[in-house]
Amino acid sequence: MVKGNQKELKEQVEKIFSISDIKEENKTTDIGHGRIECRKCQVIDQLDFLDDKENWPGLKSIVKITSKRVDKQSGEESSQTRHYITSMSANAAKINKAIRSHWAVENNLHWNLDVVFKEDDSLKKKGNSALNYNIIAKIALSLIDKERSTKKSKPSKRLLAALDDNYRANLLKV
Repeated sequence: MVKGNQKELKEQVEKIFSISDIKEENKTTDIGHGRIECRKCQVIDQLDFLDDKENWPGLKSIVKITSKRVDKQSGEESSQTRHYITSMSANAAKINKAIRSHWAVENNLHWNLDVVFKEDDSLKKKGNSALNYNIIAKIALSLIDKERSTKKSKPSKRLLAALDDNYRANLLKV
């Protein structure tokens, strides 16, 4: 995803979408989690106006995803537009699905890290401590996921590993 800290790239991608023809477009609608979400994926593969594209080896397309959500209970609407650069060819349906899948994995991982390790409540901010802790937490979460000797929840397995040397040793063998 092209983020705000990539200001020049973000501005260029937005500008290209305002002046160029869309090569491909795909629309999907999902209903779940108490909301209706409509996603529109637009792809452009003519990148003549994109400066410094040589900094992105393999770049083939730029992508604009517009999401509109309606909360089924309150009727409240929200929308969001995100931009991406990709090495995928201009296939809007395939790109839309890939981005959706990526965010499902990302959200699931974040949820697990927060539930099991209370990552959102972490006060680690000095130097690389937050990044280091995140890497260690991901390794520990992976070990907990692979361990099958008990049907306990992930937070319970984490606690058990902290309290039981034998269980912890078993986790590290997996």
